Amino acid sequence: MRYVALAIVAAALMLPAPAARAIPMPFGGILSGANETPPNNSPGAGSVTVVLDPTAETIQILASFFGLTTPDVAAHIHCCQTMPGNPPTVGVATTVPTFGFNTPGQFPLGVTEGTYLSPIFSLEDPSFYNPAFVMLQGGLEQAETALIAGIENGLTYFNIHTSQNPGGELRTQLLPLGGVPVPAPIVGAGLPGLILACGALLVLAWRRRQLVV
Repeated sequence: MRYVALAIVAAALMLPAPAARAIPMPFGGILSGANETPPNNSPGAGSVTVVLDPTAETIQILASFFGLTTPDVAAHIHCCQTMPGNPPTVGVATTVPTFGFNTPGQFPLGVTEGTYLSPIFSLEDPSFYNPAFVMLQGGLEQAETALIAGIENGLTYFNIHTSQNPGGELRTQLLPLGGVPVPAPIVGAGLPGLILACGALLVLAWRRRQLVV
């Protein structure tokens, strides 16, 4: 189960390069402790895919993670850097402590591994955002514009926080994964075969990395 989202990322990587404001557009990457600031030696790993639809003003998140040192306490998107990776840390843009908090669509908390397929969130819904981010941007409309631009331009990152690593244990920059429209919700009928094939390759790559480490 832990490799499903990794396979989704691989499937998205096989899509053509992104067209301007293609709808919807997938972004994401591989989660690791090495991506944190400062880096940590967490044995955990994972992946995240964020599907952004600027026209419909919606977003959906698919994530998978495992091997955390302690149960997770938060997970969210940080925005907005001035350049990809710089500054290395910025504030939390989305709901705190995590997506869909206190709803049936909540990201799994209090666990060391899990998978998450979110509902389709409206970017016009104030509850999707961290109130501090909305205030910093000058209002809900400005916050939505900033988050969309941040994701599209590689100026955001996804972070999973734990009690052992409260500043973040697993992280990835959200980068374009492809520009061909994808089904909504993310997992469409045409993906299963591609997921299985890419999943096998990713599992092999992860095991090789563990042997080297």
